[in-house]
Amino acid sequence: MIRERLKGHERSLRLLAVGLSVVGYLLCAEALLGHGIMLAGGQGGGDVFAYWTAGNRLDQGQSIYGAAVGGYAAYLYPPILAQAFMPLSHLPFPLVVWLWRAVELGCLRLAVGSWLKVGLALLLWPPAISELDAGNVHLLIAGAVGLAIAGRPQALIPVALTKFASLAAVPMVLRRNPRALVPGIAAAAVIGLVSFAAAPQLWWDYASFATQIGTMDSGWYNLGAAVPLWLRLAAAGGAAVWSLRQPRAAALAATLALPVLWFHGLSVLVAVARDPRPALDLGSAEANGV
Repeated sequence: MIRERLKGHERSLRLLAVGLSVVGYLLCAEALLGHGIMLAGGQGGGDVFAYWTAGNRLDQGQSIYGAAVGGYAAYLYPPILAQAFMPLSHLPFPLVVWLWRAVELGCLRLAVGSWLKVGLALLLWPPAISELDAGNVHLLIAGAVGLAIAGRPQALIPVALTKFASLAAVPMVLRRNPRALVPGIAAAAVIGLVSFAAAPQLWWDYASFATQIGTMDSGWYNLGAAVPLWLRLAAAGGAAVWSLRQPRAAALAATLALPVLWFHGLSVLVAVARDPRPALDLGSAEANGV
């Protein structure tokens, strides 16, 4: 009934969507520029500051673990991300923030399927702008999950080397096309082996630190603090099972599987906008970003 009423208005609806998308981009630009950047008179880039600092500490032979969850420059991830940031630690921090935001914006495009949808996501889903402002890795996860929903899951396993939440989308892939995981598994294995070979002690340090994350005070801004981690992971498992029938549920599974659920962690949910029908979502219209 609704579709029938909308027939003949496609052009008007398209123009409306484009207009709203432009508003989303402008809102994002205003928010990022208005909030500024740490070390440059503002407050943005708080999470990427942890990666940049960790890279600098590695470059100087210092420990990268120890700061509590939510603490100043706390680094909570496997060593790989810090190792990747070692060369970036020699660049001015504001430049690194904008480079990382560009990466995350590209991942947002992969998550939702078109640049039009990116603008709409920025307008309609505040955690997306919050994530770009902070510079975490949630949109990398969203991008990998969005691609998996669309039938291209190769990034799921490599992205799990930052946070393991993307693994919650694996059951969906095992049901649809398990062989598509093989390139990602191979890539992750190579990356992990190179990382371990370069600094094996970092991995032992991380293994020790990871057991303490759940007991650290992460502050009121941890949205999942009131829910035991085991219960949230059980819910993530339920969403993963649901994704066997409804692929978009993989975005919910990955969100619930985040070890610490910040407000901007909810940006992973943007992947629900990705169309699970490869013939449509990977076709010429959306694949070209229109």
